[in-house]
Amino acid sequence: MAIEVVALCLALFQQPAATAIAPALLLDQPYGEHEKQVLDLYLPAKKDFPTVVFTYGGGWHSGSGKSCTPIAEALRARGYGCALLSHRVSPPDAWPAMIEDEARAFAWVHEHVAEHGGDPKRLFLMGHSSGAQLALLLASDARQLAPYHLSPKDVAGVVGLSTPLDLVPRGGTGFGDALMGGKGAGVFGRDVETMRAASPLTYLSKDLPPLLLVVGENDFPMLAGDAESFADKANALGREVAVVLAEGKDHMGVVQSLLEERDPTARAVFEFLDHLAFPEAK
Repeated sequence: MAIEVVALCLALFQQPAATAIAPALLLDQPYGEHEKQVLDLYLPAKKDFPTVVFTYGGGWHSGSGKSCTPIAEALRARGYGCALLSHRVSPPDAWPAMIEDEARAFAWVHEHVAEHGGDPKRLFLMGHSSGAQLALLLASDARQLAPYHLSPKDVAGVVGLSTPLDLVPRGGTGFGDALMGGKGAGVFGRDVETMRAASPLTYLSKDLPPLLLVVGENDFPMLAGDAESFADKANALGREVAVVLAEGKDHMGVVQSLLEERDPTARAVFEFLDHLAFPEAK
């Protein structure tokens, strides 16, 4: 089975998003020198707010953060800042350009969000599909943030939506096999060791931040089992990892559900975030 994970959001999110408290927005903020290294920062009308760094799903080869504007607006309406990041894509840029950009963007938000009223101690990572892989890798592989004198301990929590956790081919049944069957593996030079090094599973440790993994009932078939296996191994290490199966949702439906306030998946995601971001409200 070949997986072609495409940039998903604009065509998908045609329904109106929740109204923000106040339209505060910093557009096209560079976090690096490359034209793709930009982010949009959505700011709620409050001080000391938590912030979600959100990475879109584009299969590492297409798209931009702007496609997920409705998610940022929904988060802002709930009192969160949201940084929608764009990153370099393949072609022309090969791995590890994408994770380097993820780390650099997170470091920029950590350094600058207080200037805009945010709390740098309450920074969350969230992503969908390839964007979730980047978020989870940043939160699990300490080497990625080390150049910025940061670590996974600086991540307050992570939400992975339809997350590829293990990119290594395994006899035809894994996500890595699906990548090898199509164009997806080209990002990694079709090299198994590079794919292993890009897998969040490779770096699972006691330093993993609190994590919620959401997988659609009708998602890519290996993702649910991989999420359960990852959670079992993390919980055995004493880490807080939960898995939610989004009933009736396919790969795109998982992220779309965040715009439906009464959707059980959306409730699970926001309850997870709120529990960590607003402990005083418990």
